[in-house]
Amino acid sequence: MRSNAIGSAAEPTRRPVRATGAEKVTEAFLRDVRARAPARFPIFRSHLQGELLARLLLGPEREMSMLDLAVMLRVDLASVMREVERLARADILTLRRTLAGRLVARNTESFLYEPLTRLLMLTFGPAAVVAEEFGRLPSVNAVYLFGSWAARYDGTPGDQPTDVEVLVIGNITRTVAHDAAQEAAARLGLPVHPVVRTPPQWQNDTDPFLREIRAGPLTELQPP
Repeated sequence: MRSNAIGSAAEPTRRPVRATGAEKVTEAFLRDVRARAPARFPIFRSHLQGELLARLLLGPEREMSMLDLAVMLRVDLASVMREVERLARADILTLRRTLAGRLVARNTESFLYEPLTRLLMLTFGPAAVVAEEFGRLPSVNAVYLFGSWAARYDGTPGDQPTDVEVLVIGNITRTVAHDAAQEAAARLGLPVHPVVRTPPQWQNDTDPFLREIRAGPLTELQPP
């Protein structure tokens, strides 16, 4: 009995090791690797993860309910809850309890916030979504972002824009462009404002509005 007591006392007490920020991120991203990675940029665990992060980290800072996220992303609520909880454990998102339920938001204090925001902008941001929605329309010759989002893609620093301005060159009606803009807006959670011009109108250098657009940042989009 004495020998056992001495051995037990001699054994060092183990203290819990607190995970670092990088370890939390690794665990969150690799906890479930069964989901198929998105073809657009396979660093994300799944297409849902990329879309969810883009909706929360891009655009104006906001809190959203799990249900609102599920509706925006057009997926089931349980999938959104699992993904949000995984990213909250990595300190990329924050969760706040209210009487109406939990609200999720970006964690701007995370060491990954700025680089991840840039990565998401290039892969799941307005350029990617607008290119998908407008690129599938017939008789569209070219699609551009102009204004503030074009400036961000050009590398100009500043606050994240609150809306998306799109220039569509082609022979389509404003109604068709408006419908595509509504689809893009629903996916982005941001207003999308399309401007439609025919190819001859785009070549017309006397249009003061188009001259103003050409003088500013302009990002040509490539359909997927």
